[in-house]
Amino acid sequence: MQIIQTGFKAKYDYTIRFEKSLLWEAALGIAAVTNESLAGTLEHVEKMWNDPENGFSNELQHELHEVHQCNTWKTLLQLLHYSNARTLEEWTAEVSNMPDQTLREQSLPYIGSAFEKHRMQAAQGSESSLTTLREVTADNPFFPNYIAFIVNADIPSLKEHLISVMKKWFEEVIKPQDRLLLGMLERDVANKEQKLPAMDKLTFIRWVVNSTSYKPDDAIDTILFIPHFHYRPWTISADLPATKVFYYPIHANSIDPDNRYNPDTMLVRKYKALGDATRLNLLKRLMEGEQTLQQLAEQLPVAKSTLHHHLKMLKSAGLIDSDKQAYYANKESIASLDHELRTFLEE
Repeated sequence: MQIIQTGFKAKYDYTIRFEKSLLWEAALGIAAVTNESLAGTLEHVEKMWNDPENGFSNELQHELHEVHQCNTWKTLLQLLHYSNARTLEEWTAEVSNMPDQTLREQSLPYIGSAFEKHRMQAAQGSESSLTTLREVTADNPFFPNYIAFIVNADIPSLKEHLISVMKKWFEEVIKPQDRLLLGMLERDVANKEQKLPAMDKLTFIRWVVNSTSYKPDDAIDTILFIPHFHYRPWTISADLPATKVFYYPIHANSIDPDNRYNPDTMLVRKYKALGDATRLNLLKRLMEGEQTLQQLAEQLPVAKSTLHHHLKMLKSAGLIDSDKQAYYANKESIASLDHELRTFLEE
């Protein structure tokens, strides 16, 4: 996971919270299956939204196509952050009755306190504020177009789409295993909350997000953890006022708590990623310093598409990271490999 280090906050300043629900699981599952760049890396999603053999109904397929086109998975997550709903029925009623202006405001992403005025004005139709938001988010792969979509969307149609995709996802994906999913989420949060008092908060945050290099921004005083199953093994981050959100993958022990012989996915992914000569070659080069895809392609007799696949595997295993177009080794993750293996074998 890419984490930008912009500051440091004393460990005793953090407020750590957890939220769990099948609403979150549904929204994150929709986000996972429509993210084509993750194809082949998701542990519990075998076929993506555009695979004709994925088993989804034509109606759900249609809605997932719109999610992919307009990134409305982000809308679902944004609205859930402002929601008090605990059930699909409650959430559907909230969205149905929500004023158009409120839906636009809640759907637009928070990009910092300095731009809150522009976020509100853009939701009210200000072209200049819309332009400002698109300019300051230009480095993000989807924010500029997403922001423009929300500002200009036909709200009744958007509501219909959001409610439809959630209802169909619940019917086809969540309901057949709702008790199992909820049990996993509840076990994982209970396990994390049990471990929290014994760890300093910065160490705890790094443990949950599987990144030893994470340092929160000075403006952050709350860390919100939201567990997920269908987006495993990826951790996704987002921002809210004074809050950093991590949608994190539940641990293997939360999925099958009675099987102590079941290794966590990240441990398997790390050693699987290392079990290839080309990937070891790449990792060694990145240990020596960060490089772009083009620089790596000039050194190895491998097509760029193949290199990108290998880099994606190394990144999904947490062994490398990237900053825009440059890749670099996650040296702390590599250094912890022996300890992680010993911990699993000796527990």
